[in-house]
Amino acid sequence: MQAHQADAAPAEDADAVAAARAAAAQGARVAEAAAALLRTELRLARSSALWLLGLALLLVVLCVGVWLATSAAIAVGIQQLTGNLFYGVGCVALANLLGAAIVARAMRTCWHDLGLPRTRRLLARIGQVRS
Repeated sequence: MQAHQADAAPAEDADAVAAARAAAAQGARVAEAAAALLRTELRLARSSALWLLGLALLLVVLCVGVWLATSAAIAVGIQQLTGNLFYGVGCVALANLLGAAIVARAMRTCWHDLGLPRTRRLLARIGQVRS
């Protein structure tokens, strides 16, 4: 009876080893498939990012054209109302300067946020607590 149990133990060990090998092989295939998916998605993301960059540049060019045409129309309208060309040009120039100041302020706020000030403060506090 003990011999029969001794023969059963190596068979169970062999089955466990075979199952572990099969699981490891399956895990390796899953990891390879995940890595291939990641590589494909990264290529797609890079391609999409380049398209977005190109389209953003095109949008900027088109918006500048619209802005110039609108500014010219406003300047001509003010000139027609006042009879003075410099009033029209001056009003449009002041409006553009005001718009540039507002955009610069918004950019400054965004630039400040890119520095992650809240996260830096939190990490500094965590560092002080551990010290």
